[in-house]
Amino acid sequence: MKALWQPRGVAIVGASATPGSLGQRLLNYLRDHGYAGGIYPVNPRYPEVDGLTCYPSVGAIPGPVDLVLALVGAERVMGALQDCAAKGVAYVVVHASGFGEMGARGAALEQEMTAYARAHGMRIIGPNCIGLVSPTDHLVAGFSPLFSRVRFEPGRLGMVTQSGALGYGIVSLAVERGLRFSRIVNTGNEADLCTAELVEELLNDDVTSTILVYSEGVKRAADWRALGSLSLQRGKPVIVLKSGRSEAGSLAAASHTASLAGDDAVWDAAFRQLGMLRVDDVDDMLDLAAIFQQPRRPAGSGVGVMTTSGGAGILAVDSLSAAGLGVPALGDRTCQEIQAIFPAYGTIANPLDLTGQILSDPTMFRTALRSMVRDPVLDALLVCFCVLQGAEVDRAIDDLLTVLAETDKPILVSRTGGEFLAPGAAVKLQQAGVPVFASPARAVRAIAALVRFTQRGPALGVAPLPAPGPAPVGWPQPGQVLTEREAKSLLAAAGLPVTREVLVTTPAEAAAVAEQMGYPVVLKIDSPDIPHKTEAGGLRLGLGGSTAVQNAFRDVMTSVRTFKPDARLNGCLVQEQVEGSIAEIIVGVSPSPMGPVVTVGLGGIFVEVFKDVSQRLAPLTADDAKAMVAELRGFKLLTGVRGQKPADVEALAEVVARVSRLAVQWPGQWELDLNPVLVMPAGQGCRIADALLILSP
Repeated sequence: MKALWQPRGVAIVGASATPGSLGQRLLNYLRDHGYAGGIYPVNPRYPEVDGLTCYPSVGAIPGPVDLVLALVGAERVMGALQDCAAKGVAYVVVHASGFGEMGARGAALEQEMTAYARAHGMRIIGPNCIGLVSPTDHLVAGFSPLFSRVRFEPGRLGMVTQSGALGYGIVSLAVERGLRFSRIVNTGNEADLCTAELVEELLNDDVTSTILVYSEGVKRAADWRALGSLSLQRGKPVIVLKSGRSEAGSLAAASHTASLAGDDAVWDAAFRQLGMLRVDDVDDMLDLAAIFQQPRRPAGSGVGVMTTSGGAGILAVDSLSAAGLGVPALGDRTCQEIQAIFPAYGTIANPLDLTGQILSDPTMFRTALRSMVRDPVLDALLVCFCVLQGAEVDRAIDDLLTVLAETDKPILVSRTGGEFLAPGAAVKLQQAGVPVFASPARAVRAIAALVRFTQRGPALGVAPLPAPGPAPVGWPQPGQVLTEREAKSLLAAAGLPVTREVLVTTPAEAAAVAEQMGYPVVLKIDSPDIPHKTEAGGLRLGLGGSTAVQNAFRDVMTSVRTFKPDARLNGCLVQEQVEGSIAEIIVGVSPSPMGPVVTVGLGGIFVEVFKDVSQRLAPLTADDAKAMVAELRGFKLLTGVRGQKPADVEALAEVVARVSRLAVQWPGQWELDLNPVLVMPAGQGCRIADALLILSP
């Protein structure tokens, strides 16, 4: 996208000589920020604007034009695009609103605009957007009031934001913290160029090292699947603030998996799988941007804490422990070096509390800091200040920067104190490569993200979605809910381990089948209209004789007719009762904008109470499946606790992996619940005791 960041010429369609108008502001921002290419006002009403020749159309411009800023209203955009196409323009920023956000008529206009641009080789940013900035190229092509208050210094931080006002508000806070940008793009409605495409561009962009994303409604979500491996290859973190948390779709009432895999849960799982760092608010986004803009990376997870306040040290250690980071004991040599300059009443430990002694002995801080940085057990250092001001701040900054130049380990500062105590100190440190945070907890969250990113494994990423295969025999029609028996028939044909069962229609037939199968048995209703049997009274367990089976058949039929009088009843299933299982697990598939999602969790009737689940985008390898199982809070139940036998985790992982392959092979969008999957002792496999399959309409 070189023509976007480094256009040979920029035309402003709708330029104006009216002071304060958007048409004038766009022109002034281009000139004031030092853009060196051609600037061409376009408006048939003016012969010139602010000393520049004003052209009646883009086609009338004599020089090359790569970027057009279209300020005209929605009803005039198509005319402007036709003019741009005749000139061979590469990129058009459509600033106007009145498109997809305004309903069906606006959406139709947006589609017409996008189709025309693509047919003529143009790309569109927007509509309904503020514009873009490329500080590296002194290009400010937008109308935010921020542009009159700041001079962008080129940096390495890229940003793609769907919201213009919020996005440039975040940019202003970043600039205030001393962060510097390479590229900033507001995508607006994303009629054409979308967030995923621009993130891909920045991952491939040599001048960008870290990428911030603010996203609301995601378009072309499947394009995100390729970004995880690209982020790994380029070594560039992608920090995402995604809003718009919502519940699962219309099938959630019928499917446990869908209710567990709500939109936000899917995005959480996808970002983790892609190796991206999701944050919940603006402060966390900027904290992570700050720590990733310093070039040092920790070799491990051991963190040293130095503090002027015992309280700050305790808060830091609490946060480090909660984040799973180490607070290792200092080495003998480190302790000896610090002891030589420490007061006799001081304690040499990690965290190291310098107390107020730092004010009376100016050499103590630098000596202790240097000793801790050199300690091989520490991979990063967090320095916690509270109320410092005046000359002591200047000394501390000088000492920090001196020691920083001697190490390749990251050093961070937590400064719990008002900005008025040391104006400009935080920005000075930030610009010198020492990130500064307002509290120990925020600093630790940033360190944890840095460690996670640095230690990402090569398995992160998502395989491209293959073309679905042919429908298997017995595949449902759109909107159809298969009975358990029908779903299990498909699963068995795919090689999955299902329980034995027989459909019966009378009490006598049920007793005869049970006698042949062997007691105890389970009796279940078989109906496409009753997906969850327990709540309808359609399940009986542990039946141990002919009389019990016949009575259970009558009770089940009566219960389900009372629960849902219009339900279609095929009869009952007589099913083997699997004895000796270690755990009940749910394994499921649900559709999402990024492709099928696989869910694994503690199953049975408590699945939606505890919601102890792990999720991934399909397809998965066996190792992926094992990692999912190991993420569960209840994983210890499978490892053998209190004398129990360990479960067959290998067999469970194989079930999960095979289901994930079916998720991308079977056609259409569908949901699958295997609940419960009974996990037997190690070496004895699994049994799928119940299954629900729903094909989306």
